Amino acid sequence: MASGRLEALGDGIFSIAMTILVLELALPVLKGNSWKDFAHAAVELWPDFLCYAISFVVLGIMWFGHRMMFEYIGRTDRYFIFLGVLFYMVVCLVPFSTRFLAQDTMKWYAIMVYGINLSLCNLTLYAQWLYGINKATLLHQELPAEVRKEAKILFLLSPVVYGIAIGISFFAPLISIIIFVITPVLYLIPNKLDKYLP
Repeated sequence: MASGRLEALGDGIFSIAMTILVLELALPVLKGNSWKDFAHAAVELWPDFLCYAISFVVLGIMWFGHRMMFEYIGRTDRYFIFLGVLFYMVVCLVPFSTRFLAQDTMKWYAIMVYGINLSLCNLTLYAQWLYGINKATLLHQELPAEVRKEAKILFLLSPVVYGIAIGISFFAPLISIIIFVITPVLYLIPNKLDKYLP
């Protein structure tokens, strides 16, 4: 089967998940009508907006990786679709883990749930990518060796870094949060794959 319908499903899921992130933002609770009351209420919401920003950018990067996968994979079969469904399933959990982290930002268990969720997103997409590129009948253009190598690094970088963040969270949760902030930035730096963009 052509991959267009699966790709369209992915676009829809990403757009819904990213929209839910916004809807999950809490409204400020003001105890008075002064500027000081507003500033205090806004400061209390910093975890919500920080977690929202991290997750929105991460989902945007994952959407781009998902989109680029279909530059090389033009057809699907039942196993490729099943791996795609697993990927979409963990993507849909991101608003939940984001809200959990926003609620208990400096708690190891919230950091663990969030880190595992994002890692599973990368790993399930990587599993789908590996299956697709290793089955010649699904490819619709030749895959350069450099793309294969660099994609592997990009897919596996985040799970490794998130695993480190989870380990650190037991004694220095603030460093774990900083790692979550920095990691998406690494994917925004120009890399060797840029010359293969359509």
